[in-house]
Amino acid sequence: MSRNRLTAAAASAAAAVAAIAILSGFATTHHTAAAPATHTATTHTATTHTATTHTTATHTTATATATADSAVQWLASPGGQAQVTFNQEVDTLAGALEIEAHAPTVANHLIFEADARTVRAQADKILATPALLPTINRAAYQHMLHSFVTVADMLQPGADYGTTSQDYTAWYAALNASNITVS
Repeated sequence: MSRNRLTAAAASAAAAVAAIAILSGFATTHHTAAAPATHTATTHTATTHTATTHTTATHTTATATATADSAVQWLASPGGQAQVTFNQEVDTLAGALEIEAHAPTVANHLIFEADARTVRAQADKILATPALLPTINRAAYQHMLHSFVTVADMLQPGADYGTTSQDYTAWYAALNASNITVS
């Protein structure tokens, strides 16, 4: 099949964004740059109010540290490790789509179809095992996995086989769904 699925930039960026967003507990922008999901780690200097005579000591919000700690703990858990595997499979699929976009041979087409089945199987495994799901943003995480299952289904021959424009729409919906912090 010679239809161009996803461009090289979109495929590579998609895998990078999904990996960054999910693995590190960070939110990402649509331009593939990563930024911490919370911006609450600010420092306030000491101030004194003469009317009430109270002093505020230097204050650093611990929310960012707590978020990072819980994200790292989740990453080390069986669910986090399943996510690592899932991200690797998405990255492999993105690479196969890139290769097929530049060399649309039957062999390359069969490779991305197989990779799409692997992504779907990993997502289905995580969805079927509640212990592998994060406790924070669980519904958003499930939505993200379902979005990648939709992409995988569209890359398979059959009733759900997508056109190139449908593929792009589904791929970007899955990327947008991966813009979550989990732990």
